[in-house]
Amino acid sequence: MKTAICALRMLLLQAAAMAQTGWSVLSIPNSGRYDDVFFINADTGWAAGGPNGWIRKTVNGGQDWTLQYTSPQYLRSIEFMNADTGFAGSLNGQLYRTTNGGGNWTDIAANMMPPPQGICGLSAAGSDVIYACGLWAAPAYIYKSTNAGNAWTYTNMSGLATRLVDIHFTHPDTGFATGTADPASAGGVILRTTDGGANWSTVHTTNTLTDIVWKIQRLDAQRWFASIYSEPTNDDTRMLRSMDGGLTWEQITVSEDYTYVEAIGFIDALHGWTGGEDRLWETIDGGASWQEIALGYNYNRFFKVNDSTAYLSGQRIYKYQDDLSTRAPADEPHAKWHRLRVAPNPSDGRVTIQLTLERNTIADLRIVSASGSTVQQIMRSNAAAAGDYSFPVDLEGSAGASYLVVLKTNEGMRWEEVVLAR
Repeated sequence: MKTAICALRMLLLQAAAMAQTGWSVLSIPNSGRYDDVFFINADTGWAAGGPNGWIRKTVNGGQDWTLQYTSPQYLRSIEFMNADTGFAGSLNGQLYRTTNGGGNWTDIAANMMPPPQGICGLSAAGSDVIYACGLWAAPAYIYKSTNAGNAWTYTNMSGLATRLVDIHFTHPDTGFATGTADPASAGGVILRTTDGGANWSTVHTTNTLTDIVWKIQRLDAQRWFASIYSEPTNDDTRMLRSMDGGLTWEQITVSEDYTYVEAIGFIDALHGWTGGEDRLWETIDGGASWQEIALGYNYNRFFKVNDSTAYLSGQRIYKYQDDLSTRAPADEPHAKWHRLRVAPNPSDGRVTIQLTLERNTIADLRIVSASGSTVQQIMRSNAAAAGDYSFPVDLEGSAGASYLVVLKTNEGMRWEEVVLAR
């Protein structure tokens, strides 16, 4: 039965893909996940290569990508102030800067005090001002430079957020940051400042445990969109929309079923996409209805270049052009990072969690209840080493008939349900 359902889903996705036009899969090496992409014009852009640590540059609208740099660290974010000066943030504490268009990259994290644990989001605001935020796995902080990265100030964001993922400024003084609220029970959070980060206020919380507001997009002065990353204890897929410049937000249901979501982006007021890992949803009516389409994997950043062209980072880089009448075949299936196994299952309450980390990463391994609350924190490390791990766990004294074992890493989320047979 499960095989038949999977086959039917693939047929439906293929039919949806054939009906849609505009997307193509660019000829860029498979990185497992490009976490970010940034363009300064329709032709010139850069991609941050996630687990491979690549920085690749294109000067012809994504037709070709030149490898400029390989970091030994996981690269999460990339942002340019102009054609010469750019920044790339790692999840291991490095912040790289170039002053010659990516020809050379230098780690400038030593200029930042206290040292960052990771840089998830970057936003340039003017010729010399740039902001950086982190960390998806906690804690929450924001850095600011007013001299193109030579010196930085630091703001501890605890009290407003427990973690921060994305940041976007429209002016050196005015911007937004997204993540999880403090307390985390308030769910995902969107924060706003109008005085250059001296003060921040909460403009929205999702009030759903385990939510993270992952990415934020400014379509125009009034229309903003944000994605909601959540865990499978929540049985739906949601996103956020603002029609008043980010001052107030409404939650929109994308699907009644759970989808692992990180990316979001709209090309115009009606046409947009949201998704993550192996699922991508499309709307052509401003979010009133959504259809799943097949394209690629491990989506993270949507970047709009102009009213007809956009890019989406994932396993590869995907390009949208509204005048493209044909569609390239969907990207090939991807191999998931890391392995998680729980046995026996069903269980009398005593189980062994076996974990294989295939690379050094941030690792958060927890057992959660059906409501999303943490029952046991099994592992929590911002510098977990690659290798095999085994954790014996006793759930006999815990209330509930089933639990989720959830592993969150830089490379994504894995989970397995544990059923107690009593």
